[in-house]
Amino acid sequence: MKTRDLENTLNNVQDQKSLTQYIQTIQDISYDSFHEYFNQLIQEKNLNRSEIIERSGIERTYCYHILNGTKNPSRDKILCLCIACGCNLEETRRALEISRQGILYAKNTRDTYIQFAINQHLSVIETNILLSQHHENILG
Repeated sequence: MKTRDLENTLNNVQDQKSLTQYIQTIQDISYDSFHEYFNQLIQEKNLNRSEIIERSGIERTYCYHILNGTKNPSRDKILCLCIACGCNLEETRRALEISRQGILYAKNTRDTYIQFAINQHLSVIETNILLSQHHENILG
């Protein structure tokens, strides 16, 4: 559910019973960590973990640690995983928010290239080529 929809629902809450139901709804759809959210995405998209790991360009063992929640990924690692998973901008934004990383910012040149890559469904390698061609730091 989009935040906008949740805000509209909350604005229409008129009593304690409705408030309790709303709280239950947000608890059911909230995630405490990136790995919970990302593993749910993988499941919803019916994707194979090993394929995503390979496409991400992240070292296999480290990636498994991220997906199991024993390592906290950097912003770039989250972006690599989201791109490898075929996430759209909204899913990527949510992953960055949950992990308490900076969301993609349209006024930042590097982030603009990354957003373009996500919208164009580029791979991590293609995204890094695009970034490199424009003298921006590659994802890594």
